[in-house]
Amino acid sequence: MTNYFFLNLLVLYSLIIGTASAQYQIDLSKVTPPSVSFLQLGNAGPAGKEIRVNNLYMEEGGVPQLPVMGEFHYSRMDSRYWRDALLKMKASGVNIVATYCLWSLHEEFEGELSWEGNLNLRRFIEICKELGMKVHLRLGPYCNAEIRNGALPDWIINNKNLKTRSNDPLYLEYSRRWYQAVYDQVKGLFYKDGGPIMGLQLENEYVRKGMIVSHLLNLKRMAVEIGFDVPIYSMTHWMDSEYPKGEIVPYAGFYIEAPWTTSGKKEIPTSNFEYFTYNRLSDNIGTDIIKIEGEVESLSGKDIDSPFFTCEIGVGTTAFYHRRAVVPEEMAGENINLRLGCGANMMGYYMYVGGTNPIGKRTTYQSSGPRVSYDYQAPIRESGTLGAVMKETKKYNYFMNDFGTSLAPAIAYLPTSNQNRENLQWAVRSDGSTGYLFCSNYLYKNSRKDYKNVRFTVKLKNETVRLPRKKITVKNGTYFLWPFNQQMNEVRLKYSTTQPICSLKDGNDYTFFFFEDDQIPGEYLIAEKNIRNVEVQNGVLVREKDGYFIDRIIPGKECIIKITKTNGAIVRFVTLTEEESDHIWKGAVAGKEFVALTPASLVCDKNKIVLIENSPQTEIWMFKKGGFKQQVFRSNPRHLHATYHSVAPMEEGKWICPSGGDKIKREFTVNTFSMIQQAYLRYASFDSAGCILNGKKIVTKTMGGYEKADVTAFIQKGDNTIEFITSEKGVVGEIEILLLNGERIIWNTDATWLSEMNNQPVKILLEQKKPLAFAPEEHLAIYEVKAPVPACGDEETRMYISYKGDVANAYLNGKLVADSFYDGTDWIISLNRLKETINFNPLVIRIDGLKSVNEQIYFEKNVDPAECVTPVLSDIQVNQEYRFETVVD
Repeated sequence: MTNYFFLNLLVLYSLIIGTASAQYQIDLSKVTPPSVSFLQLGNAGPAGKEIRVNNLYMEEGGVPQLPVMGEFHYSRMDSRYWRDALLKMKASGVNIVATYCLWSLHEEFEGELSWEGNLNLRRFIEICKELGMKVHLRLGPYCNAEIRNGALPDWIINNKNLKTRSNDPLYLEYSRRWYQAVYDQVKGLFYKDGGPIMGLQLENEYVRKGMIVSHLLNLKRMAVEIGFDVPIYSMTHWMDSEYPKGEIVPYAGFYIEAPWTTSGKKEIPTSNFEYFTYNRLSDNIGTDIIKIEGEVESLSGKDIDSPFFTCEIGVGTTAFYHRRAVVPEEMAGENINLRLGCGANMMGYYMYVGGTNPIGKRTTYQSSGPRVSYDYQAPIRESGTLGAVMKETKKYNYFMNDFGTSLAPAIAYLPTSNQNRENLQWAVRSDGSTGYLFCSNYLYKNSRKDYKNVRFTVKLKNETVRLPRKKITVKNGTYFLWPFNQQMNEVRLKYSTTQPICSLKDGNDYTFFFFEDDQIPGEYLIAEKNIRNVEVQNGVLVREKDGYFIDRIIPGKECIIKITKTNGAIVRFVTLTEEESDHIWKGAVAGKEFVALTPASLVCDKNKIVLIENSPQTEIWMFKKGGFKQQVFRSNPRHLHATYHSVAPMEEGKWICPSGGDKIKREFTVNTFSMIQQAYLRYASFDSAGCILNGKKIVTKTMGGYEKADVTAFIQKGDNTIEFITSEKGVVGEIEILLLNGERIIWNTDATWLSEMNNQPVKILLEQKKPLAFAPEEHLAIYEVKAPVPACGDEETRMYISYKGDVANAYLNGKLVADSFYDGTDWIISLNRLKETINFNPLVIRIDGLKSVNEQIYFEKNVDPAECVTPVLSDIQVNQEYRFETVVD
């Protein structure tokens, strides 16, 4: 009986282990890859550099590419900083700049088109050309982009004779006029002309059922007739499977953080996109493009007529009022890793460069989120600093740059075990003999279990690849990609459990850079063909029958596998730590490539390397002659400080009383294109004073030692009259007016008021007691900041403002220049970008607090809403940027 029990237990254990092992096996020996067919789009461009798109990937000059595209809105940045941001994009591996042309910003009033200053589209594209970066124009007419009406001008929206975003002839004629205006700015800069414009997106997020194909084709026809002749015409492909096949390439978008989702204080549900699937659409899966062969999901060749391109991969996020998530850097790497594993062959990020919304004469332009800030927690932040997500993002960018030629033609294969979300998620991309294995055990805002005894088996037509050699544990939060059967300059890497980043060519020698995940030991298996000798630093080498096995490596700058080929050329594999990989940079100066490690930001400009650091000292480790060489840079520190003080209500007001009678008055004019958004009256008196505004008695509420009233309905554009009925003890007061265009106007009691009886100036009383702070019921705090004068040149001076509250607005001379939805992080403002006015005017910061701790707003766990009810500015740190120059030998 005992033997029978143990026999059954052994069988059960074998079944469990066998099932677990089967989960990590994929059989690609009999799968049929889809055939390749090219799309017939626009002019492919100059001979030898033709951009052509097939149903799987893009080619340039006949070579497969996996382009890296980053979104940067020229109209949302001071044009003086365009070049700096583009240099940072290029240094981090972006080779295509996507940019919206936002119609409403260029033509706020009908017929008044502007292309000057920050709206100088041609100049922006010319800088892209100078820096060797391609451009993908997103033309609209509708764009979304968190711009009011999706950038359709108000005068279009208010035109009752047309139906927007339709085939209405009048709407199409206005759209044609807009297209023509843009064309007149960019003609001669198309790819066919030797310029950078290689793609054109039409409309955006168009999901009007039954009209998608016809409307998009109408827009394309107009664009082509006008002269927009480009290699690629694109559209965003959201929530509907319709698109003009063969005419326009659909681009997908994937946001793991979705601030437009209303979930109160709760976490948003885990997205489908956090697993390996073929889902290219927002909420439904295109099952017509999938086939299952055995236990493998793959693409159906006959139904794939467009490549898997993306234009909106969210590695950061914007803030919406009701959701204020702060994304971790791992979110960026995970989202990119998932998309690559699912077969994406163009990586388009939204946003890559954060921006600042311009302000119109009538209103601010945002539709959601802060009125001014469009920071997006992007790889390059609104203020010019690098975001937390840049470290992960650029590693993958370099990988796509250097290994995209082999990855792009490789088909994505997904084990059907992925359909059980409880299983470890993984995928393989392969051309039948070589490939990459992708794995994900990371969920945004949620935990996964650790998966033990993991060893992957990939069965190919001619062999079976097993990796790693010993079973491993894939811990919660881990994601990676591993190469197998990859040719590294004629050295066949059978597999590696380290992640490739980039390569470096030096004459006949090549160096390939990898990093070891700090959770998984790194190992390499190298085939013996073409190899004379292998040497290993910081690892153990074992010579085997058909090659070389290296494990027990100690990752770091000196962890180098040196391979001498039979022809004498050298191939090196450098294995960095995960932390060191965060500091890797690759670029070229004067046509010579380099790879370096530095904690600083880095750009290549005018044949030199520029390091950008918030400290007067930094270092760079350049890879030269087979190893990393250190350089240290120092500068004289510049200690800068900002001072600030709280502003009390009526602080600038004077105590005044009539010089005759019991009434005082003031006429004032609100002379603006804008509308009045809010207006508040505050005043204090020793007797019960009364107030009449434009002939109407104002009912006030007593709070904190003063009277307050919302007078929005009483203030009018144009001429206004305010009167106080008061005794000889006088009154002190102010009217605060907030306009829809972000302006803030204050009218205080002062010597310009008149006594109503004799129309003579009022009496100024000796300074008397005023309220020391805003009443708690106002949930308001105002501060005046005196900032240091920023340095001239490229080195920026930034303020890091620590505050608590709900919404903060910064004003210079009454103009709204920056704002923030509180999320627990510092609010960063670049003083250089305000230097024309910050030199002469204090910055006024107005902070509104939460009205209740129970507001249905999502905050990260480190934010206590109870501390946000009473707003407070607690600290301002001034950080000076330092720039250091070096050259590549």
